[in-house]
Amino acid sequence: MTDIRVGLVGLDHWYSAIPLAEGIGGRDGVRLVGIADAEPARASELATRCGVDLVDKDWRALVEDPTVDAIISLVSPDRNAEVCRTAAEAGKHIISNKPLARTVAEATMVVAAVRRAGVRFLPAESRMRLGPRSQFLKRWIEQGRLGRLLSASLSIWAGLPRRWPDDPDPGWFVDPGRTAGGGWIDHAVYQVDMLRWLLGEEIVAVTGQTANLAYPELAVEDYGVATVTFAGGAVATLEDTWTAPGAGFQSSGTYVGSDGVYRMDGISDRSLILADFPPLQGWVQTALPGHHDQAADIDHWTASIRDEVEPVATVEDAWHNLASCLAFYESVRTGRTIEPEVAPCGSRAAAAAGHSGCRHDRDRQRRRAAEPGPDLGQGDAGGDRRSGAGASTVGG
Repeated sequence: MTDIRVGLVGLDHWYSAIPLAEGIGGRDGVRLVGIADAEPARASELATRCGVDLVDKDWRALVEDPTVDAIISLVSPDRNAEVCRTAAEAGKHIISNKPLARTVAEATMVVAAVRRAGVRFLPAESRMRLGPRSQFLKRWIEQGRLGRLLSASLSIWAGLPRRWPDDPDPGWFVDPGRTAGGGWIDHAVYQVDMLRWLLGEEIVAVTGQTANLAYPELAVEDYGVATVTFAGGAVATLEDTWTAPGAGFQSSGTYVGSDGVYRMDGISDRSLILADFPPLQGWVQTALPGHHDQAADIDHWTASIRDEVEPVATVEDAWHNLASCLAFYESVRTGRTIEPEVAPCGSRAAAAAGHSGCRHDRDRQRRRAAEPGPDLGQGDAGGDRRSGAGASTVGG
């Protein structure tokens, strides 16, 4: 099997760049052949660690190299659209930073380039779909274990991001000229993508509020909360912050269905389930599935490039995620509930937007959501139930 030769463009989002670069080194059939970054010193540091010889300051050196098959673009959002569009035009498969761009217009050009080239495109935010916890929840919802999903409440509390592991300066993360927003979009883009995937529906209304609670000097928000409504009527709240003190990071989510509740608690690292099918009854506490291994995402990406699996997400997902997030900031600006941008039916923009790219598609989603849900059925809940007062426990 011929190795897929990968170039890493940009270390701005080092939180992903470092684990992905290191992960490639331990895998067969794929090889990291070059790193390009505007700061050569940090590119050289990572290249030495990963055994990579080619280091360049100019990202085009990798994107235009005919021996490079695929690009991981982790530059800041103000440059990401150009890198991804140019990579697609050069026939390169892509893993992209999040958000895809700063505007829907920029994102639409990327979608068009990816479609013309026929390359695989994996959005950074959609990689969370591959994690064991996300896969578990997706199976439960598809099996009807919770009934029809009615609402969700998701929260991520984080500290101020760093521009590099040993540099506390937040850098581009807090520069409104280089990104689409602050503490809210930094993590809400993952939540938007997750809920779109779980529900199979698009967001049709967004109401948002932001604040600067811990860092009033920032030009972007350190706190944001959104209420989003999906085409089928489900409602979710998305709270995302940079206000967590010290080691206070946590990510939690509660999913309320017509017949059950599933909560992933990021503080206790446990699940709480309200269910009524063997072996579960009432509130039950379980061990969470394993954590998401970013490096393992490379396996899915390369398998999709070889047409061995269907990609878990596409460039169209990145487009919709960005449009929904930008609607949040428009709501904050205007004080109104905003419908995310949609493309006119039959237009090139609608084709670029993919499924649910036009209002008629969303109307079909609303009608489909009003139809009766699936039978719940019975089945293994993933562990042995232990009896006891209050919430019982499944797993360790």
